[in-house]
Amino acid sequence: MLKLSANISLLFAELPFLQRFEAAARAGFEAVEAMYPYDQDPVRMAEQLDAHGLEMSVINLPPGDYAAGERGLAALPGREADFGLALQAGLAYASRLRCRRVHLLTGNLGPGQTFESARSLLRRNIERAANYFAEHGMLVLLEPLTREMLPHYSLTRVEQALDLIHDIGAPNLRLQLDLYHTQQEQGNLAALIERHYDDIDYIQIAGVPGRHEPTVGEINYGYLLDLLQARNFAGWIGCEYVPAAGTLDGLAWARDRKLLQPRGDRR
Repeated sequence: MLKLSANISLLFAELPFLQRFEAAARAGFEAVEAMYPYDQDPVRMAEQLDAHGLEMSVINLPPGDYAAGERGLAALPGREADFGLALQAGLAYASRLRCRRVHLLTGNLGPGQTFESARSLLRRNIERAANYFAEHGMLVLLEPLTREMLPHYSLTRVEQALDLIHDIGAPNLRLQLDLYHTQQEQGNLAALIERHYDDIDYIQIAGVPGRHEPTVGEINYGYLLDLLQARNFAGWIGCEYVPAAGTLDGLAWARDRKLLQPRGDRR
């Protein structure tokens, strides 16, 4: 059975943040993920996880100055001290939330930078993060993001992420495959899943275009979910999309596939 995690930064947004945990549990989720929870009290978040029997499946590490457009610090020369502080803040939250995975955003490229010219710095910082979190039994995930959303992002293709993952060789460094981003950047999703299956720890889904439910748009999620089911994919599949209308109505696709069973309906 495939396992779904609710992205509570986007789902149940009609509710205050701390109330989204209970809403996710009642909808049938057994895990939640969050993008940037650093404006929330981790103690209160942990209380909500415990109260509703939820796992925190992944959080993003701090991105730097988000308001100024930063989306990670690993590609930015001269920001190594800030990068270290981001690792510390991410560890504090992940530890308190008993979250075993953190997504390391690699950041935007500066003027004149390319992936190739930034690769050495990226490698050093990613290896530093992998070693840092390995001491605490946690995984570090790399996720390629589309230039459609972030035109200057440093890591946009699956092959770039895997180049770094394989070169560094840390056992706790794995691939987070966001099918929404990957479809827009390179497509060929089924073949990518088959080719790189052993490197994938975490998957995220959303419809393209629009980033709404995985029921509309150009991605055949029925086919891809069947493929993952046939391969006995055991990782979490994060529902990282913006509901087109209400969150619960938009989850009909998951209930129809028996991937969610509202808690009131369980026998």
